[in-house]
Amino acid sequence: MNSSTQFTASKFSRLVSYAAIIIFVCLNIQGCRDDKKVENQIPPAPVTIGKAELKNTPYYLTAIGVVKAIDTITVRSRVTGYLSKIYITNGEYVKKGQKIFTMDPSPYQASIEQLKAELASNVTKYAQAKRDYDRYRDLMKRKVVSEENFEQKRLDMKTASDAIAVTQAKLKNAQNDLNYCFIKSPINGLAGYINPTAGNLIEENKDELVIINKISPIAVDFYLPQKFLSEVQKYSADSTLQVMAISEGVDKPETGELTFIDNNVNTKTGTIWMQATFKNKDRILWPGNYVEIRLKLFEEDAVQIPMQATCTGPDGKFVWIMNQNKTVEMRPVTISRRSGKIDIIAEGLKDQETIIIDGQLRLFPGAPVAIKKLKSQNATTQTGKGE
Repeated sequence: MNSSTQFTASKFSRLVSYAAIIIFVCLNIQGCRDDKKVENQIPPAPVTIGKAELKNTPYYLTAIGVVKAIDTITVRSRVTGYLSKIYITNGEYVKKGQKIFTMDPSPYQASIEQLKAELASNVTKYAQAKRDYDRYRDLMKRKVVSEENFEQKRLDMKTASDAIAVTQAKLKNAQNDLNYCFIKSPINGLAGYINPTAGNLIEENKDELVIINKISPIAVDFYLPQKFLSEVQKYSADSTLQVMAISEGVDKPETGELTFIDNNVNTKTGTIWMQATFKNKDRILWPGNYVEIRLKLFEEDAVQIPMQATCTGPDGKFVWIMNQNKTVEMRPVTISRRSGKIDIIAEGLKDQETIIIDGQLRLFPGAPVAIKKLKSQNATTQTGKGE
């Protein structure tokens, strides 16, 4: 083979190599374009976002409590007789001193009139006995009557005086009985079901007329595990602890104070009885109702997020964070406690970091997101149109 043939073969070989390189580069460029095209085809996941917020956060102990009337009075008649009038209706709110029942007063009025007449007679008898005594005393000084006769007149006068005292006592009792015929409410409170009807014979101190519950203020009994006792004692020593009572179906909780800690831990349950008192001006708390109790021990500055933002994975709790380019990343967090619907974060989040509150199921690290449009806005969620 001559030199011309060798040159041609060498040139052809180089051309083949160049062509292979060009084809490889083109294929790689097209592959990158295809990858980018596939990436751009991933639709953004619709999410609701919010902010991690550093706030003054209360520390609560929670329990289930039972509402209890401060005072419960069973109203009974203090005299026997017929119930003549009822002035209230079932379930009516009554005030202290308000007339609620009347027993038939006529027998007691008649007794008073009889005793008044008896008293007048006894007064007359005493006056006569006093005159006889005075006369015999003078005669005794002149030795006209015997000492025995004089002593008898003295005894007659004392007997007449004692009779007046007895009748006066009976008259006072009769007047009290007459007053007892007009029954008044001993407290401000809510009347229950009225048991008898007018015309029934009522026996004194036996037959129940109505039960009145004092519901303003009102108490709530609840129990806490004994492990919290030292904390409650610690913070209650410095100030009165605030308590919230949350009733089912009621938006606004009632606010009261811790007023009682029992002096004994129940050894069977390992709990201790406590009681809170509430003004209950609107009568939201009702005797016998179950309520959620939140006993506030203290307040602290802490990062908090809505509880629905917290997710659980194989390695524990985490939160989805939205970056500025609207992609997300997983952020492990440590939750110190849950307060109502708020998670208090001990580690993992900073103030004002953007978090995903809703729509986490479609997320993965680096996933693009679009902010959902909401009808309303609150302190923890942001509204906006997906971009």
